[in-house]
Amino acid sequence: MADGAYRWQGHAPTPDAARVEAIHSASDDATTDAFAEPARAAAVAKLEQALAAARTGDLAAAAERLANARAALARLDPSALEPRRGLAGLFDSRNGRLKAFRESFRHAAAAVSDVANDLTGRIEDAARRSGALDGLWSELRDAMVEIDAHLLAAARRLSGHVAADDAPPHPLEERKATLDACRAAALGALPLIRGAQNADARAAEALKACGDGFVEWRQGWSEALGLAGKRPKKVRPDRERLISLRDALLARIDRTLAELTASRARRGEIEGRLSALRAPL
Repeated sequence: MADGAYRWQGHAPTPDAARVEAIHSASDDATTDAFAEPARAAAVAKLEQALAAARTGDLAAAAERLANARAALARLDPSALEPRRGLAGLFDSRNGRLKAFRESFRHAAAAVSDVANDLTGRIEDAARRSGALDGLWSELRDAMVEIDAHLLAAARRLSGHVAADDAPPHPLEERKATLDACRAAALGALPLIRGAQNADARAAEALKACGDGFVEWRQGWSEALGLAGKRPKKVRPDRERLISLRDALLARIDRTLAELTASRARRGEIEGRLSALRAPL
């Protein structure tokens, strides 16, 4: 129906009266089958593009990278800086333990930095995808306005048509039903596109927070292990600080992984609903 009921939600402006008049004046019963076809085709194309965008940006790879970083961090046990018990402890040296632990830290820090760089790229991808979806939202809304203008023109034409009781429906009635269905699908897709953007934004925000946590952890441990700035002659690592920094980052990774799981579920739902809207058109 072309009653404009969707406009109160702010989805689209009222069709221009001059445009409706132009469509009405140019309409011809001989071309009813192609009535508003460019507008319908444009709406379907934008729906397909939105569906394709919803299918991209899988977060499974990001989650896997984070899980690997988490495992590397969990293996860094500051208790290794303490002398071993029993006879084995007789052969330990504080400098040797510190040197070995520093080396373990360097390997873990390199792996974490690699993951952080990967996350930065994924955040940038999400921003680009959001920009593309923003454009699709506007284009789909414009296509819907054009369909609405044709529906208003069709309603005007049909209002002056009086059919005999046994006459078949006017050909424009069937075409109008096709356009109604297309516009309803476009209307349903608009909030789903925003939903995909929101899912991306929440995932990107979580990834950024995790990346910031990597930087804080690396800096804190570098300082605690005497690897930042001018190195002191004697280093006595604060075991409790090391554990606190590591555990804080592990907790942040866990929160990020939980958010990625939720975002993947939201995107999957959005993809399914967009696909269902597109299928009958």
